[in-house]
Amino acid sequence: MSTRSHVDRGQALLLMPAGFLIVIVLLSLVVEAGAMHLHKRQLVDLADSIANDAATYGFDVENFRATGDVAIDQSAAASIVGSSIAISELPTATVVGVRVTPGPEPSIEIDLSYVHEYVVAGTLVGGSDRTLNATGQATLVLSNP
Repeated sequence: MSTRSHVDRGQALLLMPAGFLIVIVLLSLVVEAGAMHLHKRQLVDLADSIANDAATYGFDVENFRATGDVAIDQSAAASIVGSSIAISELPTATVVGVRVTPGPEPSIEIDLSYVHEYVVAGTLVGGSDRTLNATGQATLVLSNP
């Protein structure tokens, strides 16, 4: 037999909207964290693949034929970067820098930046976007046939 009065019935029902709102807020934060992590991984993969493409495309064949030295032509390497970004999953990524390091095994580094716009939780975290950065690096090495 219950000792509660008739007035106490249904008070737990008032907590349901508050609990539902808390669950919605937490789910939106999970969605934001997942989307940001996905964009960060895509940006890192894009930077690595562009560095690889730039090292391959920028290989200075004329210099190699004339002197036997392996080198990267920075202007040729930089020319492939824009088209690689345009066909990627992050076409709004921007190039921050392209650095070529000469030597017996020349390398190239590509710095990219991407503005991640919040999907759901822009008002919860206090901003409308966040800038993500990534660096890709590739070394040009010729192998013996």
